[in-house]
Amino acid sequence: MVDYRSEDTEDHAVATELGLELPAVGGDRSSIDEYLSLLSDRRRRDVLYCLSEAEVASVESLAATIAAREASVPPERLSSDDRERVQVDLYHVHLPKLSDRGLIEYDARSGTVRRSSSADALETLLECCYGLETGNT
Repeated sequence: MVDYRSEDTEDHAVATELGLELPAVGGDRSSIDEYLSLLSDRRRRDVLYCLSEAEVASVESLAATIAAREASVPPERLSSDDRERVQVDLYHVHLPKLSDRGLIEYDARSGTVRRSSSADALETLLECCYGLETGNT
């Protein structure tokens, strides 16, 4: 039988250092699994990064920012096809998923996206992701 206790102790130490609370061994890890699943897609992380800087944004501005990052060009040099491709993906996939989990408030009628206070629960994890992606750890 494998002894995972030392591994769990190391995981707990890392989680504590990052400001995360891990449940006891054998506990329910569904919330951390859910957070990691939500943050597993770069576009969802980008939406949350943008909303960390500006609490409210339009779907159009989020799409332009994300498409520009993906294409490594300034937003003004984006083609309308690139912007629209990202906007459709945000509209149909990522914004509803983040909204369903309570991390954003998304008004499809006005095209407005707002960061919800529930997003504070994963701020430390989001900061870690940002640091790893930008090399600022």
